[in-house]
Amino acid sequence: MFDVFLKELNDNGGSVRAYDAVARAARARIATEPQNAAALLLISAAAQQFVDAYDDQPLTSDAATEELSRFSALVTSLDTAFTSGSFENQLKALNEVATVLVNQRA
Repeated sequence: MFDVFLKELNDNGGSVRAYDAVARAARARIATEPQNAAALLLISAAAQQFVDAYDDQPLTSDAATEELSRFSALVTSLDTAFTSGSFENQLKALNEVATVLVNQRA
C-alpha cells in the first residue's frame, strides 16, 4: 500500500530529489485515496522534512542511512496498520507517526 514510496526512494538512490518526488507523489495520491489522506499527508510531511533539512546542504552517507531508516520505519508502521484493516491500529499508527514528526522538528 505505502511501501511503494520506499521502493521509489530506493530506486532513486535516496537523494534529496528522491525524497522530494516521494513527498509530491504522496500528496498527489490524496485526491484519489481520501480514505488514506491522513497517512499520505504524514508520509509527505516526513519526506518534506528530509528535503527541508538537506536541500543544498551536505549529506553524509551515515546521515543518509539514518534518515532512510527513520523514514522506512514511519512508512512501514503506517503500511502495516493500514493493511491490517483495523481502525484502531490505523489511528494508533497515525498518532505515533505524527508524534515522531513533531518531536523531530523540536
